Amino acid sequence: MAELPPRKNATPTKLTKLLISPLKVLLQMGFPKHRAEKALAATGYRNVQLASDWLLAHVNDPTLDDLQPREYLLYLCPSGLLQSQLQEFWARSAEECGRNGAHEFLPHVTLVPPFKVPDSAVPSIVSLLERIAEHENQPIPELRLETYISQNFMGFFLNQDSAEVIKVVASRFARELAQINIAAEAHTQALHLTLAYNFPSGQYSTLEYLVRNINPNTDASHWQLRLYSRDIRLSGKKVYKVIFPHVPRETDELELLLGDFVYVDPEACNNSIDGWIEGISWLTGCSGFLPKNYVEKTAESDAWTLHKSVELNLSADELDEIDGVSASSDQALRLLNQMSPELGCNNDTNSHRDQPTSTRVVAVRPTELSKCTENYANFNLDMAGLSPVVERPLAFKQGPRRLFIVRHGERIDFTFGTWIPYCFDETGKYVRKDLNMPLSVPKRQGSPESFYKDCPLTILGETQAGLLGQALRAVGGSNRIQHVYCSPSLRSLQTCQNILKGLEIEHSVPICLEPGLFEWLVWYQDSMPQFMTPSEMLDAGFRLRENHQYFIDFSELSDRRESAEQYYMRSHYVTQCALRCTEHIGGDVLLIGHASTLDACSRQLVGGLPRSAQELSRIVHRIPYCSLAAVQQCLPEESSLDDSPDETGSNKIKWKLIEPPVPPMTYSANLRFDWQTLLP
Repeated sequence: MAELPPRKNATPTKLTKLLISPLKVLLQMGFPKHRAEKALAATGYRNVQLASDWLLAHVNDPTLDDLQPREYLLYLCPSGLLQSQLQEFWARSAEECGRNGAHEFLPHVTLVPPFKVPDSAVPSIVSLLERIAEHENQPIPELRLETYISQNFMGFFLNQDSAEVIKVVASRFARELAQINIAAEAHTQALHLTLAYNFPSGQYSTLEYLVRNINPNTDASHWQLRLYSRDIRLSGKKVYKVIFPHVPRETDELELLLGDFVYVDPEACNNSIDGWIEGISWLTGCSGFLPKNYVEKTAESDAWTLHKSVELNLSADELDEIDGVSASSDQALRLLNQMSPELGCNNDTNSHRDQPTSTRVVAVRPTELSKCTENYANFNLDMAGLSPVVERPLAFKQGPRRLFIVRHGERIDFTFGTWIPYCFDETGKYVRKDLNMPLSVPKRQGSPESFYKDCPLTILGETQAGLLGQALRAVGGSNRIQHVYCSPSLRSLQTCQNILKGLEIEHSVPICLEPGLFEWLVWYQDSMPQFMTPSEMLDAGFRLRENHQYFIDFSELSDRRESAEQYYMRSHYVTQCALRCTEHIGGDVLLIGHASTLDACSRQLVGGLPRSAQELSRIVHRIPYCSLAAVQQCLPEESSLDDSPDETGSNKIKWKLIEPPVPPMTYSANLRFDWQTLLP
């Protein structure tokens, strides 16, 4: 047979198609270029689905074809403990003194005031900020803040050394913008973070008291460069959030949906004589009249778009803290070793034999480690007492044990963006608006708002989980997986349920609900999700294991200042508990959680150290929906090369990462079809 000649232009592979830019995808969908760029800029270049939804929502926006660019701002924003203190101050000052000028924005230091950027140039300025952050070789001195209080202004000023370096970064950003024909000026005055201004003199004493209760120079705080943008129509207007839905009765009225914001002229609002005001919808871009009592004032920055957030490289030692005690990596490793059930005994290996067998010692939580480092090794950790496991045939103990860790399937909010206002009517009834949306959602307290941070899976997400379960069943997983632990998030529970259905063991293996498997708390700075109660989970059809005692209770998921190291320790603790509780029975263990769970629950188990916050943030983007990690217990001959006893005199059980027994799952993005494109 003759050989085929090489093709000059090879057909693009499926992988190549997946790498097409969001703009090209929108153009292929038939959207005009200027509209596609406007949608991507307005949604922060999150994804194609969100941009296309924005275009559909703004189909009646009179400014959709205007070439007026958005305004951009570069802020320096605190995170960590200082951010938590400032959020509490914002809430208390508004409650006790009413709103003042500072409540219009999030806590920040202005580095580059508003500047206009054409929609087509947005990717360039985001890349520019990333490049400046990556090539900033000079570490920034530790940021120190000085409190300033006067009769008309209260806030913090940056100390001179760190302020000068920050100004250099801002000036460089402005100069780089000028090279791509974007006019911007770096803030050259004293850098400050405003806490209160434009407040009545009678509020001075209360505000002063609240300000002086803030510790601005806590070691557990970090700083980020953040690039925001806002609609040009916000200029001169105030932002109100919708608190009641409204269906227009006249053609000049504006439809109001929960979750939407409205831009309102403050003068027109104050001068309204009939309770009706004119506003512009953030969600649709349309304008019209609305009842004034259906909206309430909120921060202008609530209606902004975040394009990029970059962690600053501070020169001060940024050691993560455990209950206020700084811990280096070596210290953390020692604490983790002490936390391990295999090491949780007295240095005298025979001392525990003299203790009565009925004595039960409470397991030490990760948040308590720094308080009992010296004493923890003196306790014998009774894992079976934590969570009793029903005995099964010992045949399951044959062969090396495996630990499977799975990320949840496709979630509805990341697929459809702001879905709640579209899918719930005025009475709170769920209405399915897309075939990839779930057929129904479970009943729960606080619905539909409680779905905001605890959303369900899409139909595709349920299918992904079912396919993974079927694949595991095909390689014998139905007989080996005997213990299942799941994060309390709804998306994780639905993933777990569908995996068990695919394995055909949903009626024989119950789900152990485990709060400690929830993802990193630092991603929930404003508030934690309102999880479904166990009774609501049972009513929704989830088969939970009765009398399971949580390794980490819900009440312990309250410190949203949790460092990356603390998160790894929490996850490792849960993993060790799950393995130890089921060791006497055998069988494989299945953990269902989040993208970060795959690394956090396996890394220390196989001998690694906790990753930094930056490393963790990078790795989660490489773990797609329903990814599967597999860890296997080493055989005795595999452990013989490194079987030196630990400080307690016993040998640790060793584990290793292995190739998962089933292949990964790849799928392409399916674009949303608009039937109106077929109209003549």
